[in-house]
Amino acid sequence: MGAPLTPLGRKPLTSPLRSPPGKPAPPSCDWRKAGAVSCPSDQRTCGSCWAFAAVANVESLWFIRFKKLYKLSVQEVLDCSGLKDACKGSNLSNAFGTICRRGMNTAMSYPYEAQQGRCRWNQSNVVVRIQGFQTLPSNESELAAHVATRGPITVIMNARLLQHYRGGIITKHLASSCHPNRNHAVLIVGYGQEKSIPYWIVKNSHGSDWGEEGYFRIYRGGNACGIAEFPVTATVGQDGDGGTAHPGHCPA
Repeated sequence: MGAPLTPLGRKPLTSPLRSPPGKPAPPSCDWRKAGAVSCPSDQRTCGSCWAFAAVANVESLWFIRFKKLYKLSVQEVLDCSGLKDACKGSNLSNAFGTICRRGMNTAMSYPYEAQQGRCRWNQSNVVVRIQGFQTLPSNESELAAHVATRGPITVIMNARLLQHYRGGIITKHLASSCHPNRNHAVLIVGYGQEKSIPYWIVKNSHGSDWGEEGYFRIYRGGNACGIAEFPVTATVGQDGDGGTAHPGHCPA
């Protein structure tokens, strides 16, 4: 899972981004059904969840806005972050900051190696750029509205209950046993409700054979395992050709 994660480092960001008022979240949302989420990857023995979760956020937002789904290079973020040992964990500020400074190569041109190496970023291979990143409110109703109207978001949580997860919803009761230490970064890709239990749909970074085909569901509404404490998202404006963004619609 990596070392304990600090959410955003020491530098404060601007005030939290909020979804437009007067637009409550629809009952359910799953960006996977729109083709906006790439297949889950496996971080293996490297504590690189912080990079995987940030990159996955950028992939999804780019698709929602420009209808192009790229599998982007997590290895680039590890190698070019300036960290001494990126596989021992880091914070989301480092991940998004590295992406913002350089732009992103694809995973095909810069494949994942599960260990840190020298930075081999190639400007001619950049396919995606972001304008910045932003914190979000911790209110889960507002987070659901944001996910439905703008796209998946990166969060950090305590991963103890994920170690033996096989499927189903991590309930409010189970989540009450989580340690307050948040040590794992993941991507919320949607939400729903089953038998009156509201839940988040979350993409992990342990491959598609883990959990529910690489995803897990966890109780939504009580900051389960700290999942709503530090939500973050990239800011995506224009694509590489100067095109403008198209609004997205999250399928139920």
